[in-house]
Amino acid sequence: MVEQLTYTFNNISSVHLNALFLLGLVLFAGAVGGKIFQWLRIPQVVGYIIAGILLGQSGLNIINKDILEVLVPFNYFALGIIGFMIGGELKKEVFRRYGKQFIIILLAEGLAAFVAVAILIGLLGSLILGKGVYYWALGLLLGAIASATAPAATTDVLWEYKTRGPLTTTVLGIVALDDGLALILFALAASIVPGMLGQHSSLFSAIFKPFYEIGAGILIGIIFGFMLIKILRKYAEKDKILLFSLCSILFALGSALLMKIDMLLAAMTMGVVLVNWEPRLSKEVFKLVSGFATPFYILFFVLVGAKFDLHVTSLSAVFIAVIYILGRTAGKMIGAHLGAKGSKAPASVVKYLPYCLFSQAGVAIGLSILASQIFPGAIGNSIIVIVTLTTFIVQLLGPPCVKYAVIKAGEAGLNITEEDVLRKTTVGQIIDKNPPYVYENIQLKDVLTTFSQSTYHTYPVVDQEKRLKGVITLESIRQSFAHTEMGSLVLAHDIMEPAITRKISPDSSLLEAEEVIDKYSVDYLPIVNEKTILLGFIEKGAIDKFVSSKLIEAEEKIASMG
Repeated sequence: MVEQLTYTFNNISSVHLNALFLLGLVLFAGAVGGKIFQWLRIPQVVGYIIAGILLGQSGLNIINKDILEVLVPFNYFALGIIGFMIGGELKKEVFRRYGKQFIIILLAEGLAAFVAVAILIGLLGSLILGKGVYYWALGLLLGAIASATAPAATTDVLWEYKTRGPLTTTVLGIVALDDGLALILFALAASIVPGMLGQHSSLFSAIFKPFYEIGAGILIGIIFGFMLIKILRKYAEKDKILLFSLCSILFALGSALLMKIDMLLAAMTMGVVLVNWEPRLSKEVFKLVSGFATPFYILFFVLVGAKFDLHVTSLSAVFIAVIYILGRTAGKMIGAHLGAKGSKAPASVVKYLPYCLFSQAGVAIGLSILASQIFPGAIGNSIIVIVTLTTFIVQLLGPPCVKYAVIKAGEAGLNITEEDVLRKTTVGQIIDKNPPYVYENIQLKDVLTTFSQSTYHTYPVVDQEKRLKGVITLESIRQSFAHTEMGSLVLAHDIMEPAITRKISPDSSLLEAEEVIDKYSVDYLPIVNEKTILLGFIEKGAIDKFVSSKLIEAEEKIASMG
């Protein structure tokens, strides 16, 4: 049965499936995988990658090399959006406060990973596999690549768990700056290796190209960042803001691709320019782009899994990959700990930052391809296989470690908005289950007595069985004074207004309750059962007060973290 199923899928994969069907399949598989892993309390990004493995070259081969090639532009676009969003977190006040700390930690964790990988691969490769010079050269190149940290999987976890605090800020700063350090280290390694191997390589490729990539990437980001600012100052409509923002990201990515430079750096620089030169306008831009980006995140990580090809690995490659992972992990953890401690970072950063820097993807893969071009043959091919294999492993292990760190640091759930609070809180959590109410047959003077004894602005009117009949507001009381000459003839029933009959249960979210309140343009909401018996009462002021208290509570907790 399994063989027949595999044979069928292999035949399907050889047929030209249209792009729309493929995109639907990728997004559906990724969404289901993400939901399953989220249910298992594992970051959903792992589910996306596993879905990609099942559909890709190591699984059913539905997403084969040809299809991966077709979907490359979508992959680039996803990476560009991720870079743009990360850049939006790097505000100038963050750099003023944490700039020195970022640099110290960056150098410590990047250089520690570089040294650990280079020495371990050089030493163990020489002793166990022979060919000493070859493995020392391989170790230098892989050490430089090991210094890079992929932002995509890391930031996806931060966004999924809505984290905020010193650890989150530090992680975002480090993964944004890591690319530049990796490129510089690679330039140095690539300038040394040819001499070790007795080869001659292009001086431009080995030394100047990485520096050219950094400078040109930053320049492209600055140009398109300011162009976007100039355009957005003329528009206030949300659809126009989203449209021009996405166009600018695409133009920046396309320009970087034409110039063969780091697209992620260009997109990050765009985000940095926008958030620092237009802080007010940028809030709306990042909110709209973030809401649009989810399908592209899923697509990106599914394709990461689909690219993994188990069939190209050899025992020696697996051996070096294991050494690489051990050296990189130890270097990153020790370097991050020492860097955070040496820079006098908050305790949560010192303790948990080492768990947040495992992920590896875009830049590492890009440098492995560059290495294969500069050093064609055995060493170049080995680097591609090892980096591909290790990228797959750390992309699976990295997100759960980030989740562990931010939860232990107490930063999960602190990056909340008013809408988040409304969506996660139920009506039953804040309603007054014993509100002051008036019976429909009591006199006006008794109604006034009830009003004088409470701070409510609206009161439900019920019958003897506590079924809701209407409401009395301050306005209806004011109007009733025109009939005071009628004295005891005025009853609660005479001055009450119709109540909202829309059924909202105690299990409904506050977001649903607010939607009903806004729809009927009132500032109250009675909660009743199917027999219209009053269960509780809530005023809009109580909702606003609750939301404000939660937001202030989150801010105070963040401030207390340092």
